[in-house]
Amino acid sequence: MGIDKGRLALIHGLSLLTLVAAGLGPARAVEAVSVRTEAQAIDLTDVAEHHRTDRDRLLVTAAPGPDGIARRMDVRAREGNTHWAVFALALWGDEQVERLIVVPRDRTFASGIFPPRLGPSRIAGITSSGERPEREDSAAADIFRITLDPGSVTTFVLELRADKLGQLYRWEGEAYRAQADIVTLYQGLALGIGNLLKPVRWR
Repeated sequence: MGIDKGRLALIHGLSLLTLVAAGLGPARAVEAVSVRTEAQAIDLTDVAEHHRTDRDRLLVTAAPGPDGIARRMDVRAREGNTHWAVFALALWGDEQVERLIVVPRDRTFASGIFPPRLGPSRIAGITSSGERPEREDSAAADIFRITLDPGSVTTFVLELRADKLGQLYRWEGEAYRAQADIVTLYQGLALGIGNLLKPVRWR
């Protein structure tokens, strides 16, 4: 025996009220950023939406797919965090692409003979509505390799280890590695020159 539409609506409404009461009400659908394949890097810092939950769980409405349907994502924190960042990428080309999601770590500059120190990791994990992103080893940033299919809209949820995200970029892999090599070389030279220019204390 089927359930009438009125009863279904009542059940759905009660479910939403339960989620809201628990601090798990769904966030509105995010707007997708179009991926330009010729762009080496895209700054997503101001695009990402920030959320804070009362529990280690976020219910978010993903960006609508090519079919116009906005689906729900129920994400549980891996480390029990309650701060999140959400963004979406749309690829309208006809070829699959791989890109990097990069969140740089703060760098603390030291004086004297001690080299600058990197800040802690900002991202505990990333959840995608598409293929699973894979973390890449890096001491300078939280880096995740993502795959985007042609004609797809993919929503990403970042579990933050702090209340602020900092900077967020989408990079083409080879371009990012080349830039990172230049930065590392420059910092090494700057540190070496700084040590050479230190005044010598004679006893």
